[in-house]
Amino acid sequence: MEANHDDSGKAMTWPDQRLLELLRIEHSIILAPMGGFATAELATSVCAAGGLGSIGCAGLSTEVVRDAIAQLRARTARPINVNFFCHAPAPADPGREDA
Repeated sequence: MEANHDDSGKAMTWPDQRLLELLRIEHSIILAPMGGFATAELATSVCAAGGLGSIGCAGLSTEVVRDAIAQLRARTARPINVNFFCHAPAPADPGREDA
């Protein structure tokens, strides 16, 4: 597949820039907020590269989340994503869990 080019011959990016503008990022790269794997260090690198750095906070204590956000904010002023689970857990069903 050939890249689109502007009048000067320079390769152009995807023409619809709404997501980039909304998130205030340069590239359509979003770090998956995987708890335990998407660290502040990795999120910082993604932010520095022009993407959206993310940290997964589901299941973490308030103190750990606060520290992770503080570490990330100390390293970058770029937009970040902090991800939580907001759904209610399914009720326990021993019969289903034993299956």
